[in-house]
Amino acid sequence: MSGVAKINIVESAPELKSLLSGQKTASAKERVQALYLLKTNQVSSVKHLAIVLGRSRITVQRWLRLYRDGGLEAMLKVPQRTGRPRQIPEWAIARLKSELAEPEGFNSYQEVVVWLSAVLDIQVSYDVVYYLVHDVLKAKLKVARPKSEKQDPSAQEKFKKKLAEIIENLISAGVTGLNRIESIRYWCQDETRLGLKTIGGRKLTAPGVKPIGFVQWDFLAYWLYGLVEPKTGASFFWEFSHLDTTCCERFFVEFARAYPNDLHIIQLDNSPAHTSKKLQLPENVILLFQPPHSPETNPIERLWQYLKSFLIWATFDDLDSLKNRVASLVKSLSKSVVKSICGWSDILEALSVAGL
Repeated sequence: MSGVAKINIVESAPELKSLLSGQKTASAKERVQALYLLKTNQVSSVKHLAIVLGRSRITVQRWLRLYRDGGLEAMLKVPQRTGRPRQIPEWAIARLKSELAEPEGFNSYQEVVVWLSAVLDIQVSYDVVYYLVHDVLKAKLKVARPKSEKQDPSAQEKFKKKLAEIIENLISAGVTGLNRIESIRYWCQDETRLGLKTIGGRKLTAPGVKPIGFVQWDFLAYWLYGLVEPKTGASFFWEFSHLDTTCCERFFVEFARAYPNDLHIIQLDNSPAHTSKKLQLPENVILLFQPPHSPETNPIERLWQYLKSFLIWATFDDLDSLKNRVASLVKSLSKSVVKSICGWSDILEALSVAGL
């Protein structure tokens, strides 16, 4: 077979040329090209053809044998791959992908092993699961966002849809009795606890290098009260030693003094410090309570995360040093930064509908 190829090619040269341009895979193009080169006498032997194509002589001989036995269709047929069947079948992989697409996910790769065994009756090793989940499906362990089990998702959706209407009703009730109002403003309020105990987080190191973070375990802490205006990026902060109704009342009084000529609608959570009957509010402050256990509806929560990201793995000699660092961070917050973090589209849309 290394000499002149003795094969009857039934297709004409124009037909082969047309077929060549219509092939979608490199392998099919090579095989049709082999027939075309033989048909047009551009090669003198199988060995010559193998050299032109950059293939081994045995490979070219196999192609021609397929053509001789079954024609062009047999030559171009892609052989079915053989080998050991998957330990996790495709239908099970599809089920696993749908489970990984849920926010609850899995707590570990070992939990996936247990889930496959208990739910799908598939017994596989940890290594098999790790390779499939991590390398093939590209799913990785991530830091989960805490979510209360008491949360009512329907209440959140209703709050977002009805926010404009709620604001309009509050405005109608709040304007009555006020002598002078220059503008009506919408704020989001919350408190966060800051202490000397080190805030941990991820670190970037080379492959195989386990990162180390130095921690101090002093539990001295204070509270930072905050207000942000999603529409403009304005903000207002105050330090307090603890969280209670008395401190909240003082905070709202200081805030009202800073903006005495505006009517302020303030969205906040249902903390006892906010809902206490003892809480006395300035006349130009109206509270709007978000759904219970729903910090996701309040954009100032995202601002706390932003501020604390600058404190990860930081240690301080005393509480005053921490306060100075936080005060510096707060002072550096521009309106554009606050607005980019807290200017959520659903809130801005509701404000627009309410005419604010």
